[in-house]
Amino acid sequence: MSNLENVTEDLLALLGYIRDTFFRPAEQITRSRISHAQFHAISILAHKGSLSMSELANEMKISKQQLTPLIGKLIDSNMVVRKPEEMDRRILRIEITEPGRDTLEEVKAEVKQAIKEKLSILSNSDLKDLDHLLTQTRELLQSIK
Repeated sequence: MSNLENVTEDLLALLGYIRDTFFRPAEQITRSRISHAQFHAISILAHKGSLSMSELANEMKISKQQLTPLIGKLIDSNMVVRKPEEMDRRILRIEITEPGRDTLEEVKAEVKQAIKEKLSILSNSDLKDLDHLLTQTRELLQSIK
């Protein structure tokens, strides 16, 4: 088996393990407050700032039709607002609100705590090794884009 084949198989196995061990429990935490899609939307808005519906849909890799009810729920919950663009008032931009930022930070802290609890069984030496390996892996994978 080639190196490429081995790395592909190992990466698929690792992604499955990470999904089951870390992402699924994290999704359960977010679901108690907001849906996973809502969390994803406000995370993007917090990171990227004000976006049009088309831009946000593109970032989330969903259609505008799928995004519309999601944004409606976030507006109803006071987590985001629609604002007309100054140069072209026909274009509506979506912005995260302070309550949206607060919710995002609270949920992220809960998810981070859950991950820390899982990792706490590792020794300091193992944590140091994992930190180094994760940094290397992130750098290598980001170079692929």
